[in-house]
Amino acid sequence: MKRYFFMEQDHTLMDVIGLRDFDIYGKRHIFTWEDRDRVNDITSLYLDESKGECAPDFIKSPVYMISEMAKKVIDMYEDDLVFKKIVLIHKSEERQLVYFHLLLKEIEALDEGTEYYPNGMEKRMILSKEKIGDHRAFLLTDSKIRLPVVSLEVVESLLRRRAMGIQFKEIEVV
Repeated sequence: MKRYFFMEQDHTLMDVIGLRDFDIYGKRHIFTWEDRDRVNDITSLYLDESKGECAPDFIKSPVYMISEMAKKVIDMYEDDLVFKKIVLIHKSEERQLVYFHLLLKEIEALDEGTEYYPNGMEKRMILSKEKIGDHRAFLLTDSKIRLPVVSLEVVESLLRRRAMGIQFKEIEVV
């Protein structure tokens, strides 16, 4: 049986880096695989020098950003992904951190057994393994939750490499 998880930024991580012009816990802009031609190949952002030093392997805002290590792992398991380089610059320390903007494909993967609240939000989410097929990293088009979904293989591979600052929440699959 296949197992899938939402990939979320761990907000309990202490002493986290911050961006000068953006809140990494604030609103996010979701760009997908279809937006690949609209997104710059390389973007530079400045780190807030008053923030911490801990660089998580997944940052969800202002866009989905993953570390080089996480990029290599996800790229091993999912074909045709698009990654756009983001360089985080710390001016006073004259150092850079390299991240990648993760552009995932969107698929309809919710099973008919998914239960909803009256406002349309999923109460009990169930994924259909037939609809997922061989995908191991994707976004859901038919869900209000806009977080990356990754397979157990991706999760285990990230954890073996001691990924930091990522939480995984399992999703039911039938």
